[in-house]
Amino acid sequence: MSTPWPLVGRRRELDRLLDSLDSGVTRCTLVTGEAGIGKSRLATEVLAEAGRRGFLALRVTATPGWQSVPFGVLAQLVAQPVGPSVVEAFRDVAARLRAIAADRPVLVVVDDVNWLDDASSALLERLVAGEGVRVLATARSEAVASPAVTALRRLGPVERVELAAMSQEETAELIQAMLGGPSDGLTLATVWQAVRGNPLFLREMLRGGRQTGALARRRGVWTWRGTPLEHPHLSDLIAETLGQLGPDEIEALQYVAHGEPAPLPVVERLVPAQVAERLEERGLIELTTGEQRGLVRVAHPLYAEAARASTGALRTRRILRELADALEDTSPAQYEDHLRVVSWRCEADLAVDDADLLAASESALLRRGARLAERLARRVASPRGARQLGRALVAQGRGEEADEHLRRAYDSLDDPRDRAETAALRAVNLFWGLRRPGAASAVLADAAAALPAVVHDGLLTAVAAMAVFDGRIAEGRDAVTRLGQHPPRDPLLGMAGAPLLPYLLVFSGQPARAAAMFDGDEVTFPQAWPTMRAATQALHVQALVMSGNLAQATESAEAYYLDAVDRGSADGVALLALMVGNCRYHRGRLGDALRWLREARALVDGHTLFPIRGYVLSVSAWFAAQAGAARDVREVRDELGGSFPAHSGPADFWGLAEAWTHVAEGRLAVAAGQLTALAAQAREDGVRTIAAQALHLLSRVAPSTSAASALRQVADACDSPLFGLYADLAAALAGADPDPLEELAATFGQWGYTTLELEATIAAGAARRRRGDHRAANAHAARAGKLRGHCDAYWPAWCGRVESAPSPLTGREREICELAATGLDNTAIAHRLRLSVRTVENHLQRSYHKLGVRSRLELAGSFPG
Repeated sequence: MSTPWPLVGRRRELDRLLDSLDSGVTRCTLVTGEAGIGKSRLATEVLAEAGRRGFLALRVTATPGWQSVPFGVLAQLVAQPVGPSVVEAFRDVAARLRAIAADRPVLVVVDDVNWLDDASSALLERLVAGEGVRVLATARSEAVASPAVTALRRLGPVERVELAAMSQEETAELIQAMLGGPSDGLTLATVWQAVRGNPLFLREMLRGGRQTGALARRRGVWTWRGTPLEHPHLSDLIAETLGQLGPDEIEALQYVAHGEPAPLPVVERLVPAQVAERLEERGLIELTTGEQRGLVRVAHPLYAEAARASTGALRTRRILRELADALEDTSPAQYEDHLRVVSWRCEADLAVDDADLLAASESALLRRGARLAERLARRVASPRGARQLGRALVAQGRGEEADEHLRRAYDSLDDPRDRAETAALRAVNLFWGLRRPGAASAVLADAAAALPAVVHDGLLTAVAAMAVFDGRIAEGRDAVTRLGQHPPRDPLLGMAGAPLLPYLLVFSGQPARAAAMFDGDEVTFPQAWPTMRAATQALHVQALVMSGNLAQATESAEAYYLDAVDRGSADGVALLALMVGNCRYHRGRLGDALRWLREARALVDGHTLFPIRGYVLSVSAWFAAQAGAARDVREVRDELGGSFPAHSGPADFWGLAEAWTHVAEGRLAVAAGQLTALAAQAREDGVRTIAAQALHLLSRVAPSTSAASALRQVADACDSPLFGLYADLAAALAGADPDPLEELAATFGQWGYTTLELEATIAAGAARRRRGDHRAANAHAARAGKLRGHCDAYWPAWCGRVESAPSPLTGREREICELAATGLDNTAIAHRLRLSVRTVENHLQRSYHKLGVRSRLELAGSFPG
């Protein structure tokens, strides 16, 4: 990344500057903006274009060190030193410019014009006035009143172009261009939150991330792991900006940084109004208005981090205490303000009542503040504090740490109900987070033996979760039913139970019922636990896909993905990226689907909750196999190992992936045997959705009346209209009947399932050709060719060789066919067109093949006139 970065998001500003250059109306243009915003990069682009347009394009850079040296900057424009006076300097520079320019117009770019020494400023003014030189200058926004800019204004109007920060979309585009490949959404959001559209900050952050290893490429996707780290150069840039502040401004910035977002009345009490106004005018702090009052925050997160880092321990303690006191004095006892006060006093290491700490921690946890909840809970040295700390750690996915605190809380708590729910949460964490099902079962067994029966319903969430994700559908359904009758008091346990019923419905063959639950607001998306929220959202998408509502599924998947990115959960982003890829696949966009699946795989590792990791890997393998990406399938196989129970959902998807792999490698009989066994086991276990998927694939790999009959039975036991179409397709394939195949192709197309539309079209064409209807078969071949292009060359092995549609008729062929269709014989046609009879015969034979007809009679009835 040592080469200049590409110009992104500045097209409008560049066009404006070039138009000004061409028009010559204004001699001076000023580009302003905050440090690192891209002023010099834009000037570089203008300079290069000016050279291409015939200008003598020159550049100088002013610096503080040269400000005390007369002519120190503009002397760079000539090869020899200039005279000692402004008059002599002007004469010398003007002469040399004329000689170098050779009648070309001259453009001088001055970076950081505010640092020009007085002599150079005067000299530049003379050059513009006397020699017709044009100037493009850059300066920080707060320097527009500097003497050098004022001198340029004396010559006439100065056109000012203010550069704003790049948008989030433009920043993402620049990141991809600088890294040379895609980044996952969580990485894009992490970097965006740190740099906020500042290109120079972005460049240094990416450079630092690569040097430290925080930014690395996994599965072809750039991923950032951990907290963004500062690069030394980036720290210097920030220090340079903050170094220009006075002591009162530094302290004011520290108040805002430690309190952000700080209520406006607090800032007004602690910071002199004129100081706050100066910081706002310099773009260092900003005021946002909420529903009830204003909040003040540092304008850029890197400046806030630098301000906090520059505050000594004693001053930090004083600032936090003063913030808390001021908020208590000015706040109308709002609950959010009480949370702020407790948090500030806690961070200042001041005395806070345990009850207040626990209440504030719980409020933070339920308001998406698990890290704050953790910090507050660590101050409470009691069993309730240990339990609260364990809950906060579970919500963050830090399973190992959470287990120790939950174990200690369970051993020490007095309330049997609290102990039961603590044991349940610990078991969920052991099972889901740490993949220790034996330990989870032992925790539940010990709790059931030690606690009174009246509180055993507090264990139900863990019992249900373990049964459901172990593939024990009947046991899981019973536990989920009882859980609905006895919901837990602990909101976090309630969140763990949120995806259980939708999961059971989706995979037991009732995806339409599951989708209706979401549409009817019967399912609550967890707020405090991002991973459980994403799992519940993913089930909504899966329910929509499996019930035939692909359009809504696609829209929901994309919205949920952005929500997971916003919440910062790698597990959640991976799961929703998988769902977006799933929708892309069904729509026929296999290449796009694989990109999303690779992002999902790049985000999962050994720390990912095992059901999510299992689903991401196994479903990725399933779709990779369908796209013919055998290497991806092998990589997933090596990575999966035995990481999930034999009859769980991930195991089922891996079975489907293996079958697809056998198909892709030509082992259709092996695939058919595996699918038959998988379908039988799934039906026995009550996992009808997997049975439908297996039989759907089996009916295409090896069409038969028995496979069609089995699929019809499964579909009739489910509530999915899509499964009904699967059964119709199986019957049509078994009977090689073109009419229903054509109808199904149209239906799949209307529903948006493009890959299935392609398959049904291929099958319909083959059936028509076997019945001698070559014209219709050729039309299907042409349609299949177009669909294959939309589906990134998708063509399953069971569809046989890729059949190319005949090329369209040439002009001469069409002319001859039109005459033949009227009844003229070859001799008459040859005479009329002045051709040989042999030429007419050859043209007709080629036309018969293209049109799929065999005689003049068929030509007369089918030739499109």
